[in-house]
Amino acid sequence: KGKVEVIAQKRDRYSDKDPDPREVIVGESIGPGTTLTTGSGAEADLLLTNGTLAHLGENTKLVLTALYQKSFKGTKQRASELNREVSPSRTALKLEEGNLVLEVRKLGKESSFLVETKIAQAGIRGTQFKVSASADSAELAVLEGRVDFLDEKQIAIPVETAKKAGTRKGMPAMLEDMSTSEQAKVKQAVEQVKGASASIDLKRLANAAHGYSQNNTYFAKSVEMELIWCPPGSFVMGNNREDSPAHSVVLSKGFYLSKYEVTQKQYEMVMKNNPSEFKGEKLPVEMVSWRDAVSFCDSLTKKERKQGWEFSLPTEAQWEYACRASMRTRYSIKGAITDFANCEASGFNKTIEAGTLLPNKWGFHDMHGNVWEWCYDWHGPYPNSKELTFDPLGSNNGRRRVARGGSFKSLENSVHLSSAYRSSNFEGYKSNSTGFRVTLKHMD
Repeated sequence: KGKVEVIAQKRDRYSDKDPDPREVIVGESIGPGTTLTTGSGAEADLLLTNGTLAHLGENTKLVLTALYQKSFKGTKQRASELNREVSPSRTALKLEEGNLVLEVRKLGKESSFLVETKIAQAGIRGTQFKVSASADSAELAVLEGRVDFLDEKQIAIPVETAKKAGTRKGMPAMLEDMSTSEQAKVKQAVEQVKGASASIDLKRLANAAHGYSQNNTYFAKSVEMELIWCPPGSFVMGNNREDSPAHSVVLSKGFYLSKYEVTQKQYEMVMKNNPSEFKGEKLPVEMVSWRDAVSFCDSLTKKERKQGWEFSLPTEAQWEYACRASMRTRYSIKGAITDFANCEASGFNKTIEAGTLLPNKWGFHDMHGNVWEWCYDWHGPYPNSKELTFDPLGSNNGRRRVARGGSFKSLENSVHLSSAYRSSNFEGYKSNSTGFRVTLKHMD
């Protein structure tokens, strides 16, 4: 409700500056290091993968300092109905200012849960409570259960059901009773989050926990291919052109995507041939149809033998998510276009070797230019732009498959090079300006 913003954690060495705040997308997954802020009259509900329910009041700033959850198998059980966490977890939240109401599921012996403010902190084993914070004060109010409250003097006070403890800078904590109205407000906030999360099951939580526990990269030894992990998340897909209206998309599962377009050396190692017009081991393979690209993925799955995982062409949504790398601008990289895109203005008039130009913030090269990249989807209309879309797979049928990213033939000011532009062609189409990259995804 109201103005709620997210500031994602800086993504390793590829990030040249701190991420900008953006509006939250309802239903998205956010990971450790994320900061959430609510404005005047705003509020937000969170469901953590360990089952914890959280409600942020207005004018609140919360940092998800640490979220560690051991992977678990998902079921159709509703997350809001949990009585205890489903697997060991470690949670640390920093309430910079504002109000935070929590219902923490019963934790196992291996687990921990800490809420920190600027002058105090609270350790929890399972309870319903509220923490309020400002620059020089903090208060803990426990509706049910027990929370250990550590004040600025490092003195611990156990706060139990219907009690609250408050402290100011330089002052010890004082224990007193919660009023009936205070208890009612905490209970109301907990019930609101339960209602907001009622449709989310453990399968979706398991996907999120799994998505944030993966290594940042995977190296496919059989073809000397590096892939980068894209965690679950969300973005605004499209650009309001007639065939691509802007709409919010949530990707509930993470996936690996190849750092570079598939090279001729990699293609030949799997398919035993090289159909490319511009020859070179490190050049992207081209003159490949959509069917050729799918065949490569199927063969690579058998060759790599990573149990429970499969190689595939990226869906159109996965491709744009990775291309944008949290950017909402026309291109995912700032600067002169020829610094990151091999296009007509580059003057090469052909493909260039993988890794020659600058990567985007997530480390992917040549998402703009060099060769068009096949995607898995049929080309068809996007869903209603007013609806939130989860894990889209495109149209159920069609005549042409989607291709993205533009090529060395694209003009410098061409929309073809943008993050959102959609091209398409027949499954058997081949061109010296069309290639592909691959995803590695966990099988359902």
